[in-house]
Parts: sequence; structure tokens; C-alpha cells
Amino acid sequence: MRNLKSFEFQFSLVMLKDTILEADMLVTCDGQNSVINDAAIYVSEGLIVDIGSRKKIHEDYSAKQIIEGQNKIILPGLVNTHSHSVQTFLRGKADDYALLDWLRQVVLPGEANYTSEEVYFSSLLGFAEMIRTGTTTTNDMLTTHHSNLGIEAAVKSGIRARIGKMLMDVESGFPAIIKEETETVIETTRKQIDTYHQTQDGRIKYSLNARFLLSCSPKLMRLIVETQHDYEDLMLHTHASESQAECSEVKKMYNDSYIRALNNLNALGSETILAHGIWLDDAEFKLIQESNTRITHNPSSNCKLASGICDVLRYHELGVLVGIGTDGPPCNNNFDMFRDMRLATFLQKVKHLNEQALPASRVLKMATIDGAKAINWDKEIGSIEKGKKADMIMIDIDQVNALPLYDPISHLIYSSSGKDVTMTMVGGKILYHNGQFKTLDFDKVKTAAKKFQENWS
Repeated sequence: MRNLKSFEFQFSLVMLKDTILEADMLVTCDGQNSVINDAAIYVSEGLIVDIGSRKKIHEDYSAKQIIEGQNKIILPGLVNTHSHSVQTFLRGKADDYALLDWLRQVVLPGEANYTSEEVYFSSLLGFAEMIRTGTTTTNDMLTTHHSNLGIEAAVKSGIRARIGKMLMDVESGFPAIIKEETETVIETTRKQIDTYHQTQDGRIKYSLNARFLLSCSPKLMRLIVETQHDYEDLMLHTHASESQAECSEVKKMYNDSYIRALNNLNALGSETILAHGIWLDDAEFKLIQESNTRITHNPSSNCKLASGICDVLRYHELGVLVGIGTDGPPCNNNFDMFRDMRLATFLQKVKHLNEQALPASRVLKMATIDGAKAINWDKEIGSIEKGKKADMIMIDIDQVNALPLYDPISHLIYSSSGKDVTMTMVGGKILYHNGQFKTLDFDKVKTAAKKFQENWS
């Protein structure tokens, strides 16, 4: 599917270039939430070496590559803490369904019938859209079948990812082809971990993606937890307490509430991230807090599926780490993290009838450094600081929606969109710049998408 040696050679050449990036404004998302005007960043061998004024950086360093920043804001690359890249070809095919009908009638049959080529190109299209709209790191769930090709798509795109196959061994009204034998699930998973975990200079990390408790037997969940303990830096990623109907079915299957069931399976903890986490009682919130489990809030998905509103403020009061995720295109229809940042703050203001709830600076942290913390990657990414990976994006502010611009953080949350992104860099490698993808042939991706559309129409 690709000439690996040739691709890696070309990719390494890009990384070895020293680069100076300039910007009218630099939003660092560091501990002080610093904003630097007339700024520049010196990048070498994939790392941020120095940050300062444009004048100082040019006095102290020279670089083969200079990215000019007139009318630009630079900020850390966005961290999408919950995505389904492989569902991208199903965009627009599951509108206006409730969660369980959405899964059983459209999404799981769609995933089940993908060819290996469709898994690859649907995932690649998803990663391309993330890169185009400012996401540099994603926590991604794939399919049960051909999932290795979804990981290969992440490798090809250049995105940073926690990623893995979808783990399911219970039909529960889902297509039979989706189900795998419990031992087969774990055997395939361990092979993929050994092949992909901590590869691509640490850019690709495997994740244990238990879909949700309705599709995972207690035996499988225990084996997943055992597998996690056998490896370092391996996260468990699953959906939990997303809708009332789902919680009701989980209670019938597990004879307990969702979070209690996960706790009984020893599946909570600092290496677990739960997608959604909406319908919890007081004791369950306490379990999340005490176990240091992480939450990914997915506002657009929760709205479209009418699942409910996650109480982000309550999680924050308890000291729980909460990131922001887009979920998949059939339940939100795009991967634009800017939209989900804005919606996240709006929903908390409405839920709590408090106009000061989740202000712009706080929600930006959720999408950057807090998101990185939530997936245990904050030592390397999530903020623009010396020594961290050069994962950053550039936003065009020479646009009608940027006039006037009083506060860059306010603009990023309340006015910007992913379409304003002009440059995306991961580990010092430019993946997208001024309308051009640098690591993938987008015409081939479009051709594959149109072919799939014709077949499904």
C-alpha cells in the first residue's frame, strides 16, 4: 500500500530541518497561560529549543526553514481525547438516531462490512481532517477487523496517536461479524501491541479500546485489564454512561450501575479514560475521583445523539482530568475541535445557568495541556515550552471573523474554526501548510471516499 522506506526517508528529511516559526501572537498554554506578542519559536530535531520575541530568536539562531507569521497566532496542537477516524466514510449516514439505534442500525453494520482498503482510507481521511483543522494528537478507536490498517493510516498521516483495534466479544443485538471470540480478541491485541506500541519515535502508542460494557463480557474486560498491566504506558479507553438507555441495559447485563461495574472489574484508574461520563450518581462521581480516572467530554456528539450534558464543572471541582473529544463523524459530522471547544463552554453555561462557567482560557486548557494530561502525554506535548515536542498549529487572523481582535484566547474559542488553520506540525514535521498536505496524497483519499459513497448510495 505504500513504499515504506522511501516514505520514511522523505519524512526524516523534513524532521532534520531546523525551523523558526514566527507569529504575531503565541499562546503557550503553559502553567502561566503565557501569551507572547511578536513571537518566534526555534525548533530543532523535532523539539522546541527556545521561545521568545521574534527579534531575539533571530539574533540567537539561524534555520534552514522559516515559517513567517504575519497575521498569525501559534498555539499548541489540539489533543482530541476521543475519536473514531475509521467511521469517517459513514459521515451523514446515521443522522437523527438515538445512541443504541445509531449503533445497531447504521454504524456497526457499516464498520462490519468495510473492506481492508476502506478501513485504511476511511481512517486516513479522518486523520487528514484532524490535521487540517488543528488536531495534532488523537485518542482513536478503530474497528474489530482490519484494524492494523487503521494504525498504518495514522503512521502514514504523521499524526500523534493513541490507537488500537475495537475490542468486542458480545453481540448484544449487533451484527454477528463484529463479534470475535474472547481469546482471539486478546491474542490479536497483544500482537498489535508488540508491533505498534511506542513506535515511530514514540508517536504511536497502542490503546485498549473496549467498545463499551454491552459489547464486552466480564471475562474480556478482566483480560483487557490483565493485558494493560503487562505493558508500560498502555491506556484503557472505553465508552461509559453515555445515554440513559445504555446505562439501563448495562445494569441488566452486569447487575450494577456502569461506573460501579467498571470499578468491580478493576477497570478504573489513572490509565483509563472514559468517553462521555454523563449519567453518574454521587457515589460514581466519587469513584472516578478516588481512582484518578480520566474523562473525555464530547459535546457535539452528546448534543446530536441527545445523550445529555456532561457535568464538566463537577468533574473539575473534584479534581478530575477532563479532555475534549470530537467522537466520530456519524455522530458529530466533523473533526473540528474548535467547534467542540466552543460548544463545551456554551453547554456548561446553559447547564449551570452561569455565564462564567468554563471560560475561554479554561476550555483551551482542556483541549491542549489537560487533554495531554488526560491521556498521560503531558510531559512531551500539550503546551509550547522548551524541551517539549514541536507539536503546534498556526491560525490565520487576517479574516473577517478576526476583526476586531482584543484577546487571542477569546478569539480562538468563540470565533475561530478549524478552517482558520494554516499550518499543522507534529514533532517538528509539517503535515499541512497553506492548503497542502505534506505526508499523504489527498487526491487518492478523495477517490476512495467517492467510491465508497457510490457503493453506499
